[in-house]
Amino acid sequence: MSVSAGVDGDRELPAGWAWATLGDLLHRIEAGKSFTCEPRPAQLNEWGVVKVSAMTWGEFNAEENKAVPKGRAFDPGHEISPGDVLVSRANTKAYVGAPVLVGACRPRLLLSDKSLRLVPRDGVSKRWLVHFLRSPEARSYVEAKASGTKDAMRNLSQEALRRMPVPLPPLAEQHRIVEALEEQLSRLEVALKSLESSAARSTSLRRSLLVRAFSGVLLPDNGGPRCSARPLLERVDAQVSAHAGKKRWSQECTPAQEWCRDLPEGWEWRTLGSLALLIQYGSSAKAESSAGDGAVPVIRMGNIQSGEIVLDDVKYLPGGHPDVEPLRLLDGDLLFNRTNSAELVGKSAVYRDGIGEAVFASYLIRCHLADGIDPDWVSAYVNSPGGRKYITSVLSQQVGQANVNSAKLASLPIPVPSAGEQANIMEALREWYRLLGRSDKARETANLRAGQLRKSLLRAAFAGSLVRQSPDDEPAADLLARVTAERAARPEAKRPRTARAKKLTKAPAPRAAEASASAPEPTPAPALAVQQEFDL
Repeated sequence: MSVSAGVDGDRELPAGWAWATLGDLLHRIEAGKSFTCEPRPAQLNEWGVVKVSAMTWGEFNAEENKAVPKGRAFDPGHEISPGDVLVSRANTKAYVGAPVLVGACRPRLLLSDKSLRLVPRDGVSKRWLVHFLRSPEARSYVEAKASGTKDAMRNLSQEALRRMPVPLPPLAEQHRIVEALEEQLSRLEVALKSLESSAARSTSLRRSLLVRAFSGVLLPDNGGPRCSARPLLERVDAQVSAHAGKKRWSQECTPAQEWCRDLPEGWEWRTLGSLALLIQYGSSAKAESSAGDGAVPVIRMGNIQSGEIVLDDVKYLPGGHPDVEPLRLLDGDLLFNRTNSAELVGKSAVYRDGIGEAVFASYLIRCHLADGIDPDWVSAYVNSPGGRKYITSVLSQQVGQANVNSAKLASLPIPVPSAGEQANIMEALREWYRLLGRSDKARETANLRAGQLRKSLLRAAFAGSLVRQSPDDEPAADLLARVTAERAARPEAKRPRTARAKKLTKAPAPRAAEASASAPEPTPAPALAVQQEFDL
């Protein structure tokens, strides 16, 4: 190993490597243009401007674009071509600075003002450059230099990008690094695809279990007659009449026939309102982020996750607030998310005393059910395919948000077996969920390990420890010396600005990809080798 003085202080570099800035390695950085586009994607015969979502950590996604309005003037020099190295200049913290190498790409796609094209010099492999920009070293630099607030859009200036320190190996070693790195990463990707398939199967199994649960299939087959729900429902009706009185939602017991499929012997369909002693909206009072003396936690829609109440991010009402007593949650209260995005509205969870004292916010509805109706049973049905189908049919859209009001919620059909059968089915469901939870935990651990392995591979690649160095390689310092000499002899001309782009009546010829040394295609890793190497 030899020490190369340069951008990154005293960090030691392998023999033949040299410190450079990213600007040293580029002919230029090109930015797109900002103008109003149509919200729809461009058709194949139209021009489109790529969105920042086209440049994430996966492959370039040409479908993520907006159509250029007909007759709109633009610079055809901004067209994207196969082989381009693109970087997301403005994005969220996780994606700002994310690089992609454009592969096969439909024509007539333009850079946006939030995207940059990096044009590397001869002697710099595009694929090596993209991998470097994905490395922990480059990501740490981007995170430190990107401007903007923590949770909002972040911006990375061209000047900051040019000043990024780069440990540059010889070109031949760049090719070896790319081939070795992509071989290992391809194995990792196959393992991750297997984990994704496992997660999809787990989700499908959960749906199937809920369908079976509410069809009575999960009941133990003891050969005896099924219990009737009629005695339970008579007791429920008496409780609802005494507590709810003549509340409108408690009067209608039978759901609409379109929702009443055949049920197991002894079961009955009832509306949720006819099973509830109380249906109530939450507090619209402004909650505080900090907990003062006597403050009471407020459960909001974000605290309902995967059928459970999670208190990771909680706000509070003062203990003496007038909403506290009437909205104090009781053990067994079913909380229903009435306003959210269409796919999330209707998510529900059951409050238990063990969670601690709490009230609930206005975007939630509380249902307190009669004795004998298991709130976990009702919550499971709300989140089942049958429950979701009903909720989707009755929700209303308002300014990008979906809503289900208390009247529609009260009409939600619920299949009701006897209390004993509810308990038996829920016990079977919980056992299945415990098993699936173990699988989820193992999959989560495997995903974390895969992320750590990816970082380790990239860190090793750009520290010079992934592949061997060769004394026959031309040192990177020689490339940098040529760049310096060329600049001294002939200063680079700036890319001329288009004085005014003419309106196009037909597509210009696609821009030729910039010439750049490229590495050979890596040999794909066989799936069998992945299974042997990654026992996840």
